[in-house]
Amino acid sequence: MGIYNFQPRFVPFILDGSKTHTIRATRVHPDKPGNVLHLYTGLRRKGARLLGRFICSKVEEIEIKDGIFGDENHAAITIDGVKLDRDEREVFARRDGFENIEDMIVFWRGRLPFRGQIVHWRKAA
Repeated sequence: MGIYNFQPRFVPFILDGSKTHTIRATRVHPDKPGNVLHLYTGLRRKGARLLGRFICSKVEEIEIKDGIFGDENHAAITIDGVKLDRDEREVFARRDGFENIEDMIVFWRGRLPFRGQIVHWRKAA
């Protein structure tokens, strides 16, 4: 049973279904496909809001490394050992709720390199 909190900037993308995964540090008891995920915003604050309950559909390993803007090695993203190319990084960033890869790397700056997991979900039936 995963409980995930999201910043307000990601809420519209979760609600409209365009954000279907989250990048997180590996948990002691990680979620597995089939688990129910409870997505919230504002946890531990007055007015916390449940965004929905979803089914974990997949969990992948991810590594994100920073680079210099414009450099081919900029924002190296590896998922389950496969390095994403430039176009794949752009699509991935948008699917994670960012305008583009640069926006995503600005969000992650100061926390890179990062190794963790991508938890994917689908609507509960």
